[in-house]
Formats: sequence, structure tokens, C-alpha cells
Amino acid sequence: MKALIYDLSPARWMLCKAASLITKRSYYGAISALKLTDVSVPSLPGPSWVRVRTILGGVCGTDLGMIAQRTHPATILRNYASFPAVLGHENVAVVDELGAKDTGWMKGQRVCVEPGIGCIGREINPPCRQCAAGRSSLCEAPADDGWPARAMIGLNARTGGSWGEYFVAHVSQLHAVPDEIADAIAVLIDPIASAVHAVLRRAPQPGERVLVNGSGIIALGVIAAIRALRRDNAITAVMRHGFQRDLALTMGATTVLMNPRGMRSDGLYDAVARHVGGRRVPGRFGNQGLSGGFDLTYDCTGSGRGLTDALKWTRPRGAMVAVGTSGITLLDSTPLWLDEIEVIGANGRQIETVEGREIHTYDLVFEWICSGRLDLSALPVRRFALTDYRTAFAELLGRAKKPFIKAVFESAGA
Repeated sequence: MKALIYDLSPARWMLCKAASLITKRSYYGAISALKLTDVSVPSLPGPSWVRVRTILGGVCGTDLGMIAQRTHPATILRNYASFPAVLGHENVAVVDELGAKDTGWMKGQRVCVEPGIGCIGREINPPCRQCAAGRSSLCEAPADDGWPARAMIGLNARTGGSWGEYFVAHVSQLHAVPDEIADAIAVLIDPIASAVHAVLRRAPQPGERVLVNGSGIIALGVIAAIRALRRDNAITAVMRHGFQRDLALTMGATTVLMNPRGMRSDGLYDAVARHVGGRRVPGRFGNQGLSGGFDLTYDCTGSGRGLTDALKWTRPRGAMVAVGTSGITLLDSTPLWLDEIEVIGANGRQIETVEGREIHTYDLVFEWICSGRLDLSALPVRRFALTDYRTAFAELLGRAKKPFIKAVFESAGA
């Protein structure tokens, strides 16, 4: 089958990084760690596993950061992966082959596969306390038997990923896609579920002023999730491009502050201060502070600059939810103690307690879409053939941001 394989050695990391000073094509071109090649269809690891045929595989911001070498080479996230790997964990697929055990699933069923494999998929009995509670993204089991710790679809050498024609998954990872949800919406379920989980980790309370920092699908999903929870809080979003501003307002933002590329930090902090009724506190070497701020901030950037801004834009004794995938970075942590900020992490999707019942985040998002509480139809999805992956990454990494919010690969086998 055709698949995009990723395998980055230290020598290639240095070569691509040096070449990127001349052209960003080094990250996805001939010298890169990303190759389109023919590989064997992955075999079923056990009787409770299935093979699925990919319909669409999404490009996650974490995938893009890894390919474009935006993450530090010593990041601990590398410890939770094994390579070479077929990338891609965002997906919508069709069940193609069933394991020997009767699990109630049928060939031809359309599914979204949750990436986290966890103790259940690895048949660890008893499961760790996190997996027993339905939190496979927080699995505490160590690596063994060829599985990395916290193994995920698209980041290990055994299962394959959604940037290939087929991959395998444990039945505990499968979520049936309702017939009324189109493929282009279903492939968004994973990032939207991650945004919903973040809001459920710390939902806005009545009267709280909310800030969403970030311009991608997670930020838009956070805005939409707050509205799907029927919270009427004022939501301010910080966006980079005009089309993202329009999408933020469509999803339910009250106000959008623009942060175009190249904007000076003092100008941005002045804009935030005016909006929130605070005051910019200038510092040395352009390091800005803010007196006052928002009650609740969601940082969807994961970058050192974004996290620093989110902390500074949160009022004393306010709360910040860290939604974006972060790593080794330069962070001004002063507000943590100076303003006694409460910081809450949000990782992935899991069993949630919502309105008095327990439900997986994927299934909650499906319910909200089908009931009309959540409308994702305005989010532009750009499709690429696997063979056009270099075009896809050229557009994703291009200087002029293209007016789409999610890039997805169409499998040749679909």
C-alpha cells in the first residue's frame, strides 16, 4: 500500500535544519524525513483488532510541527513514539477486516479511530488507573513488547496511520460515524474533541471574561464548544489572518483582536489592555506585562510566546487552560507566582462527565453535531492526494496563509 513514512535521524535533522535557511522545501522534499513509499499492509496485533481503510487523514498541528522541526529534538514526546512510522492520527475510515473475536463491529462500517491505544488495546490486565477511567491519552503503562509508552495511531512502527491506505486499531478505539455526518466533517472530530475536552476541563463560569489565544482549528473548536455548552460568556479571540477572524466570529466569538505577523508586542499588548480595561506594563528588551486581564484564558498555540502571552493576559488568580501541544521552549513564568495563575492542562479526548452522564468526547461531538448544537460546516477543509503531499506542505508552510483551516489526505485506496 502507499503511505507517508517519517523517520528522522540526528544527521538528517541537522541537514534539513541547515537547508531550511535557504528553502522550507527541505522539510518535505527529497532530503527530508518524509517519504511516500510502498509498505506492507499492517497485520492485526490480536483478535480484538480491526484493519480499517482510510478515507481521509488529517494533518494535525503537532504533525506539522514535527515535520517542520519546530519542536526541540530532545522533546520528551519522542519517548512516546517509535519510528519509522506512517504518520496521521486524525481520520475517518471504513472497517475492512475483522479480528477473530466477535466484537459486534462489521465490515463496511464508517468509523473515526481515537488515536490512544492504552492498556486496553495492549491487553494489559489490570489496566492502569487512567485507562480504567477511560483516559487512554494519559496511560501510565511502560513501553514493552514493541509498544512505546502512551502508544498512539500514527506515531508508532506497528499500527500504521491515516497517511496510509490502511491502518489497524483496537475495537476500543472505534467510534461509529452517524450517517448524516459527511466525511469532511468527520475527519475534524479529533481536533474538535480535543477542544471540547479542554473546555470541559475548565468551563467558563457565569460572568467570566474569556480569551482564546490561537488561530487554528483548536482555537475555533474551543469557541464553538463554549457555545455548544450554552455558555453566553463574552469571548475574545486573538487571530492572525482575516479569514480566521471571520471564522472565529461565525463560531461564536464576541470580539476578535488581530495579531498579524510582524506586529510589535507593545502594539498587541496595548490592544489587549484597551479591550480588557487594563494597562500595559512595559519592560526591558521589549518584554511586556499587563495589569488586569481576562478571567479565563485558553492557549491554543503551545508555543513559548503564546503561552507567555496567555499567562500575562490572565488576571491575578485567574485560570489558563493549556490546550496546544507544548514542548521545550522559552517561557516567562513570572505570572505563575506573581499573579497566582491557575494552570490546567488538557490532553486529547477521553470519557467525560457532561450534564450528569459519562460519554466519550468523540461521541459527545457527534451528538452535538446531529442535534444542531455544534455546526462545523463553516470550517474550510482542503483535500490533497497522498501523491501531492509536497504541495500540501508547501501550502501549509507557505508565507501567505491559505484560506483553509484543515488539510487532509485522500487515501488512494478510498
